[in-house]
Formats: sequence, C-alpha cells, structure tokens
Amino acid sequence: MCQGTGRKGEEKSFILYEISKTPIIRHVKVKGLARDDDPLLKEYWLKRQTKQGKLYWAKGSKYERIAKHQNWKCPVCGDSLLNEEEIETHHIVPVAKGGSDDTENLMHLHRACHKQVHSKTKNCLAVRKA
Repeated sequence: MCQGTGRKGEEKSFILYEISKTPIIRHVKVKGLARDDDPLLKEYWLKRQTKQGKLYWAKGSKYERIAKHQNWKCPVCGDSLLNEEEIETHHIVPVAKGGSDDTENLMHLHRACHKQVHSKTKNCLAVRKA
C-alpha cells in the first residue's frame, strides 16, 4: 500500500497490484470469414465454444464436471451453454424438497431456459437429456 494524491488533490491510499499474478489468457482470432450463423461451420463454432468453456469454470470444479456431463449444452434448448447468454445452475430436485448440491442434482441452464423451467404457466419441466 502507498500514499498518493487523488484527483481532487486529497491524500489517498493506493493498493498496488502485483502484475505477475495476472493470468495470461490467449484469445483466438475467428477463422477467416467465419460467421456463427453459417451451418457449414457449426462444428468450428462448437469446438471454439467448448474451448472457451474450459476457461469459464475452474478446472476440475464441480461446475466444470456438470458442464462436461451435459456436453457443454443447455438441456432445455439444446444450444451451447457458452453462446454469451447468462448461465444459471438449476437444482433438479429443489433443496426445499430434499434435493442436494451434488453434481447429480445440478444442471446448467441459460437464464431464459431456467425461467422457463420454473414458470408456472409453461409446462416445461420435461428437460431434455444432454
């Protein structure tokens, strides 16, 4: 920690961050004229999203194991979990009804799909097997 002057001239404490602690994340350029809506490049985008997913959750974590078990796909809509939508973790058997936080009782869903599963008006509890 060090002392310095803030924007308005007041004394301020600053916390220095050790830059060597920052993990290096390599970004992969999109190949050529690849568009995500091109059906011929579906496999390319799936591989790319899966690779990104390996960085989303900590390696070997419970959440990564759930995603792998689902083959990196949302069981409700069948789309890739990593299509830039928010991801929520759903309890198959609610904790209030005796469900646990074990990987067998959890699944990752897109936020919209999760809302659909919990919707009282839609009968969407038949979740697709991944």
